[in-house]
Amino acid sequence: MKVKTQANAETLMIQGSVGDLEIRFHAVDSEKSPAGSDKKLIVLSHPHPLYGGTMNNKVITTMERAFQKQGFSTICYNFRGVGKSEGEYDQGVGEVEDLLAVVEWAKFDQGFDNIHLGGFSFGSFVSLKALEHLQVDSLLTVAPPVGIYDFSTIVWPEFAQSEGFCWTMIQGGQDEVICAQEVLDWARQVAKKPDVYWRENASHFFHGELIWLRKVIQVIY
Repeated sequence: MKVKTQANAETLMIQGSVGDLEIRFHAVDSEKSPAGSDKKLIVLSHPHPLYGGTMNNKVITTMERAFQKQGFSTICYNFRGVGKSEGEYDQGVGEVEDLLAVVEWAKFDQGFDNIHLGGFSFGSFVSLKALEHLQVDSLLTVAPPVGIYDFSTIVWPEFAQSEGFCWTMIQGGQDEVICAQEVLDWARQVAKKPDVYWRENASHFFHGELIWLRKVIQVIY
């Protein structure tokens, strides 16, 4: 099922491991993608399903628009049990399966071979966990929930530890949900170090700082 939402964007249902998943797919205009170039896609994962997180979260939609400005096609999606997506919350385990299902659809149904992951809060943790199961071109984590989930379980495959793999982390200094210092301490001790963009006055949800967030993404990508 497809529902047009805006120019070159549509919401549709794809098959997940426990039922249908609701996604919002925005295909870049063909004239913005030079002939012979890779089709760039960013898959964005939203914050915690049990605390109001959906693909319509303002941080996610800000990221979505920023990547579209940079010539990326985008997919935002609802985890199982959110919106029209079937199933129930699964402690981050089933949500990784949801992300893998979205990437598989993008590869085999839409022909994308240049795939990037981005996540906000809980979505960052899911994106990091997915690295064990698929190879992507880059990763963007915004306010990863260190201290809430067990980040010691993250597996860093060889490709994700290479010089060519780009991992960027964005963090607010006034995060009221997670400890910003704990996020930095974790990032410093992992094998693959991220490029860190810090906004001292930003809260967890980047209230009043969404324009800054958009500009940072457009600088990075």
